[in-house]
Amino acid sequence: MGDPLPRLRRHLAILDRDVDALVRAHRDAIACRPGCSECCHQTFRVSEIEGRLLAEGLAAAPAGLRAAIVARARAYRPDARVACPVLDEAGRCALYDHRPRICRKYGAPLWSADRPHELSTCRLNFRDGVPEDLDAEALVESQAGWAEDWIRLREELGLGPQERRTIAAWIVAAADVGVDV
Repeated sequence: MGDPLPRLRRHLAILDRDVDALVRAHRDAIACRPGCSECCHQTFRVSEIEGRLLAEGLAAAPAGLRAAIVARARAYRPDARVACPVLDEAGRCALYDHRPRICRKYGAPLWSADRPHELSTCRLNFRDGVPEDLDAEALVESQAGWAEDWIRLREELGLGPQERRTIAAWIVAAADVGVDV
């Protein structure tokens, strides 16, 4: 297998396109903005391929920022409901272009096969309820497309089961294998 990151980036571009369109269409109902880190105070576990993307972003970061991220990652405790170690002091993602899938879609109304009759979203979004002009069917179709593309990505890259770790754990692992901190 060659470098899997270009294929992952194509997948992430699909998510970004769809989420950006949703945000533009419902800007008044969606609180997500640079500096809003409401959803970044949870423990998300992400796949190995996403861990590689985080490691790439960490390696490209300026030395001082890299050291700060690694220090926060080493101190991170998933049960403490603390901020993601990648957040800077202003509540912005310091590795924004390298963020995992969940970070790109969280906050937007999400559909789940486990709960097919409901959409979940950040508590700060859609506070007045789901707008009448929200096309739930199109939303579900786009998210089903995300899932289909994720399956294709895994097949194309020959990925077996992916270990899932916290973002902090992937950052620490990258630092421990030689990202210069």
